[in-house]
Parts: sequence; C-alpha cells; structure tokens
Amino acid sequence: MGGGKEAGEPRTALKAPKASRASKHGIVDLHADVPADVVKLRDLGERRVLERKHLQKLRRGGVTSLVAAVWVESRFKPAGATNRALHILDALFQDLAESQHFALVTTQADLLRAEAQGKVAVIIGSEGAEFVEEDVGIIRLFYKLGMRVCGLVWNERNLLADGWYHHKDDRGLSEVGRQLVEEANGLRMLIDLTHISPKSFSDVLETTDSPVMVSHGATAVHTSLRNTTDEQLKALAKNGGVFGPFAVNHAQTRTLSDYVDHIEHAVKVAGIEHVGLGPDFYDYLLDELKGHPGGAPKLMLGLEDYTKLGAVPRELSRRGMSNKDVELVTRGNFLRLMKDVIG
Repeated sequence: MGGGKEAGEPRTALKAPKASRASKHGIVDLHADVPADVVKLRDLGERRVLERKHLQKLRRGGVTSLVAAVWVESRFKPAGATNRALHILDALFQDLAESQHFALVTTQADLLRAEAQGKVAVIIGSEGAEFVEEDVGIIRLFYKLGMRVCGLVWNERNLLADGWYHHKDDRGLSEVGRQLVEEANGLRMLIDLTHISPKSFSDVLETTDSPVMVSHGATAVHTSLRNTTDEQLKALAKNGGVFGPFAVNHAQTRTLSDYVDHIEHAVKVAGIEHVGLGPDFYDYLLDELKGHPGGAPKLMLGLEDYTKLGAVPRELSRRGMSNKDVELVTRGNFLRLMKDVIG
C-alpha cells in the first residue's frame, strides 16, 4: 500500500539529497511527530516511511537531527498506553533498520557522529508519559529502549501532572509525578515541559535537579496556544533549560515573520543561550488533527513544512542576529543541554 516495498523485497538504494546550507552545521529540531506518521503508514503496509516521505523535506530544510516524540492517542489511555507506546517504538525501530540515512542516537557524541556520516540523527522522546501507567519503574525500560527525552503530559491530565486543558483547575505535579521526575534525573533523561499546566510547570522546576526544556510552545509576543509566560521563560533560563517556539498557525501567529518574532522575544526574555527551534510541523498529520478541538489548524504561511525551515536562520540573520547566535538557536543550545543532561 502507498507504493512501499514489503520487508524482504529487493530495494533500490535511495540517494540522499544534499543538506541545505540554511545553518552552517545543520538544524536540530526539538520536537518532531514523525513516529505518529511512521506507525500509521507501517500499519497500512508501507515501509521505509522515513526515507520515502520525510528525508527529502528534512534535507531541503537543513535538518540534521531531531527529537522524535512518541505520542499515545487518547483512545489508548490510560490502560493501553504502555502497549501503544511499545507498538509505536517497534514501528520506528523497524523503519530505522530499513533506513540508510537515519540513525538512532542516545548521546551527544552519537548525534555528532551520525551527522558527520551524513545521516539524520534521531533522539527518541515522548509527548506524554502515560506509558508508565501506574508503575514509575517502567520509565527505566523505555530508557533501555533508547528514550532520552520525556514529556510528562500532552494537554490532558494524567497520573503525573496536569496538561494545558486543566490550566483553570490546575492540581500541579502529583506525588507519582515527583517520583518520575526524580527517576528521570537519575537516569539522565531530559524532561520536556511542553503542554504542561502552569502549576505543574513550577512544581517540576522545584523538584528537578537537572535542566529541562520546553520543546515547542509560544511566547507572550502574540496571543497563541499554550503561551509560555515571560516569568516561565525566566525560570527556564535560571534552570539552564531551552525553549523552542512552535510554528502553529493560530490567532496572531500566522507567518514566518510571526514565528521569528517569537524567537526574538524568547531571546530577549530568557537570553540567547536558552532558545532553540521546535516548529512542531504537522503538514503530514492534518487528517488526524481534524478530530481535535478546533479542528486542524492551517499551515503557517512561509513555514508550512520542513522544506521552509531554512528560512528561519536566514530571517534571523536579516534582522541582525550574528552568525554565532544563529548557530546557538539552530543547534548549539540544544547540544549543550543534551551534553549536560543526557551525556
């Protein structure tokens, strides 16, 4: 189905397109939903999804590394979350095994080695940690499977913390959530506070011994979804973490220029050492997003997908940001965070 070859069939080597020079050393994407696309298409019988559907776009946009987030759909929560997450990971592992141009990495040294070999480095993360269900120890199993970034929640409330949907009846981080944060710290797993409620955000920062990140969110420069407040940005900077603006078309944030406004605002508030790129592209998930509250958002003008991501560093340069600072935003800050927390 979809033109993919079945396992065991002879395959023709796919020539990797040359990476864009949008950023001198390549862009690191702090949040990619590609596992959702991989599992969907592989369950339909397709193979080599990463190479056939995503490689060309990533290369054209200059992306050399990404955090591939495992997101468990609401219909599998809570009791089926572990099995669903394992199924998604299995699909991703199979696709990576069929790939010549992607590499699973678990350390900064692995990432740099993969990039030097001309491969796209894939760091496994999560968008919601419901997969631990009622046993925090399960996080150790997912660590052994290669997961190095752990987002505690999606927008919903779970046993660990409250998501953004509950910002008005915010209970904060639970005792189980505190245990998970401490376990993640011990494992050297990077915690992602995207989608989390305000009190949960503060509770995690009070609990963690390690820097964290907000891989994809909005700032107060424009009204948007899940605004990260200036106070939160300052707290994240004090923690040593990194914030990545997302490219979701909503309210006043509609264009490439608007997206760069968010980057500049984050830099102004948190400092140049604490900002990265987490565009959260969803051009390949529009059918799935139709079922969400408000439906599927339109694509951002001038930043519709990975092929346009190279325009971001160019726009930052045009606005007067130095080459050194552009490199910090496009990769350097995350690489520092990865080394500090993950190793």
